[in-house]
Amino acid sequence: MDAETIISSLTGAFPDALSDAKVESSIRVGAKVNSDRVKEVCQYLKDKLDFDHLSGETAVDYINDNEIEIVYLIASYNHQVLVTLKARLPRDNPEIQSIIPVYWNANWYEREVYELFGVNYIDHPYLKPLVLFPGMLGDMPLRKDYEGFPNKTARNLV
Repeated sequence: MDAETIISSLTGAFPDALSDAKVESSIRVGAKVNSDRVKEVCQYLKDKLDFDHLSGETAVDYINDNEIEIVYLIASYNHQVLVTLKARLPRDNPEIQSIIPVYWNANWYEREVYELFGVNYIDHPYLKPLVLFPGMLGDMPLRKDYEGFPNKTARNLV
């Protein structure tokens, strides 16, 4: 399956949920997706377009826009195209549906984003801290307004 076919299928199936959908190269496609439709789009990618592997999930803090962007990298073992989906959330209350029912390995990625950016994943089965020590829980150290180690308890670990 080629990049053009994938982007055509996605935009045809989700005309109201995707924007800025484009072929970036012969092996990469990308789109912005409405945050309330992410799980549905991921399920379509898996079931209809053979994207069977979540390669990564992370977040970006757009402090000036007052938004957090969730970035999904979704691949296939059967063709050479990578899909990048991006969903924007309000920074003051970022929450999005968990995609664990679609991609089981989203568990670790979502827990990391929850802990480091403060994104709440709705219906995540075990949204517990993953990497931070107890004194840093709730600090959200990857947000751009994080005060950093000099002013936090974590400085004692360095």
